Amino acid sequence: MSLPSREKCLALLKKHGLSEGMVRHSLAVERVAVFLAKKLREAGEQVDVELVSRAALLHDVDKTKTLEAGFRHLHGQISKQILEEEGFPIIGEIAAKHYLYKVLEENPFSSWEEKLVVYADKRVNHDQVVSLDERFQYLLENYGNSEEKRDKIAACKPFIEKLEKEIFSKINASPDLEDL
Repeated sequence: MSLPSREKCLALLKKHGLSEGMVRHSLAVERVAVFLAKKLREAGEQVDVELVSRAALLHDVDKTKTLEAGFRHLHGQISKQILEEEGFPIIGEIAAKHYLYKVLEENPFSSWEEKLVVYADKRVNHDQVVSLDERFQYLLENYGNSEEKRDKIAACKPFIEKLEKEIFSKINASPDLEDL
């Protein structure tokens, strides 16, 4: 499996119109995801740190397209299409699974790489590492424009909290990410 370099990833984000703020978000998600991937590897878990890095960088490659076209509900799926076209289908698979509502599906994740990208994304608000409570408050305020959407966002939180417990039960680090 051939993965793009970090430079290629950043070039792809620019090619697909991501703002500097969105790029900073992706870099922060990468920082969290790679930190956790390395901790899991140290603990003996099978995780591809380089794949986590590249998937974290590219998870929002479709963000500008989905926001401008009003296709927010297809966020992740369009990233998958873009990444397949660019020749990186494995990264596309991971990107497709970071969309918040995926956690409501039965057995949504099949690898640490998928789990780490979705979790890291839910710990980064803009380009700042925040708690799950802070991130979900932001999601509710910015995307919860109906009772149905607020209920759906709230329903996702326990699944992300469970994922957090799973990750941190295996590593020597605290969910406050003070060692980051």
